[in-house]
Order: sequence, then structure tokens, then C-alpha cells
Amino acid sequence: MPAVHITASSNPERKKIYFQCQIHAREWISGAVCMYIVDQMVTLYDESDPQVTGILDSAEIILIPFVNPDGYVYTWAHDRLWRKNRRTVGSQSGRPNPCVGVDINRNFPEGWREGGKKSNNPVECSEDYGGPNPMSEPETRNIINYWKANGPIVGAIDWHSYGQLILHPWAFTKDDPKHDEQIKQLGSNMAKAIKEVHGTDYTSEKSIDLYQCFGIASDWFYGDDASSTNGGYRAVGYVIELRDTGTKGFLLPPDQILPTGQEIFPAVLLFAKTLLEHPISYAAHDAMVQSEGFSPMRFRGRYGSQYNS
Repeated sequence: MPAVHITASSNPERKKIYFQCQIHAREWISGAVCMYIVDQMVTLYDESDPQVTGILDSAEIILIPFVNPDGYVYTWAHDRLWRKNRRTVGSQSGRPNPCVGVDINRNFPEGWREGGKKSNNPVECSEDYGGPNPMSEPETRNIINYWKANGPIVGAIDWHSYGQLILHPWAFTKDDPKHDEQIKQLGSNMAKAIKEVHGTDYTSEKSIDLYQCFGIASDWFYGDDASSTNGGYRAVGYVIELRDTGTKGFLLPPDQILPTGQEIFPAVLLFAKTLLEHPISYAAHDAMVQSEGFSPMRFRGRYGSQYNS
């Protein structure tokens, strides 16, 4: 599982921003957009974008382009709409063949089966089977171990499709996260930055308001397990569901790759700049480093203005 690190900083205590892509094999646009982010960060550094230069001079971007490599390969050769990984996990009554695959984005320990309730974990052959236990999958363990070895991470996005949504914790409970107002504000500001480019509407909401699910990566990013070894910070975690809203769905045509990347990139810069300047502390009862929330800011990226107000 490859990882991309981008930085111009030599500070060993530099903060990190983390992105992961294509945890669901069929969501090809997520991997393409992540490659676009890498390209823009490298190309624009020290050239035409002072925001990119400022971020990379002080911090580091970590990006996992393909969390689910064997599932992704399977979508090319066998089943374009395959979602899970490709591990054989057991059999189900009435089926002649073994069940294959675990949904990696239901296999993280935060909220997994909501404390072990079997009713919250679908049967082995279902699309969203979360595994026999949390962290049962090598991909999940790789992500968690890599995260803990590369802190402090102050913000993380798990890229998906489709729906044009910006989703924040929690997914497994209706309880508000401790920093709900700040997280909602940043999500709304990212939606505004996206709309500035091509006029595409994204909706920012809590994950559970879309539907309830258990053991997802973005909840783990924000949760206590990830935060306890993260250099004193609690990462703000989001799921971003990219284009479209269902017309093409998972089969988004290639001519949508570039405009999707273009409209997302200003939101990426806004996300990184906001959390690098105003991270959430994990110490002292999770008090905000900036207790009044995220400071207003406005800056211009390559594809339009960005606002935080």
C-alpha cells in the first residue's frame, strides 16, 4: 500500500494533513482526485500559489492513493461495481460459494458494531460486512499503524463517491462530537469554496444524518484511539463524497475528472490552512487551541476565491 508524503519543511514536529482514497474499490473518482491533489501540490509549490507554498513550507501532506488495491484491481478485470476487499471470509447458508470481501470502511474500531452488537454487523456476503472483529483486515491495520507512526495529524479526509456531500462525525451515534460547531463551520466553508469554482453544490452534514453506520474511518480519525497517540491533537475527520448526485453515480465519465479535481482543490487548501492554524487539542479536556473557533480568513487559489467566515 503506497503512501505519498509532500513537504518542504525540515521541522521534525511539523503538523500533518492526511488524505486517503479509494477505500471502496468502485469509487474510481476518489483515487483520481487524490492524484490531482498530489499533482497540484507539487506543481504549484514555489510557483504561482503562495497558499500551497505556505502550507508545504510549514507542514506535511500525507496521502494514501489506494487503500483497497486488490479490490480496485478486481473492478478493472471482473466487476466494475465491486466495493469490498477480496479476502475470503466464510460462507452463508444457501450460497454455493464462499463469501468474499470485507468493507474496510466498516472495520475501524471507533463505533464498530456499536460496542459489539452482532445486529449492527451485516452477514458475511453483504456489501457492508464489517469483518469478524475490528481491525480484522490488513488494510485497516496498515492505515491505523501508519497513522500512529506519522503524527501529529490535525485533519483528515476520507475521499469517496458519490453524492456531493461533506460528512463529519459521528456516523454511529446521534450524539454531537465535542467540537460540533467548529466542525460544522469548516464543512460549510469547504462547501462554499467548492461552489466558487464551477457552481457545484455540496451539502455539509453529520454522517448519521445521511445514514447510520459503524466502524468507519472518519469517526476513527476523530476518536480517542487515534487521538491518544497523536502528539496532543485530535484530528478533524471528514468523509467527502465527490460527484455526482446519482446521474452517473459510480460510473462517472472521464470528462468529469478534471472539473471535480479543480473544484475540490480550493477546499483542500482551506481545510489544511484552517486546521494547521487552529488545530484541536486533545489534552486538557479537548479544549480548542482557539476556543472561539476558526478565525475568519479569505484567500485566492488558482480556481477561485476561498472563504472562511
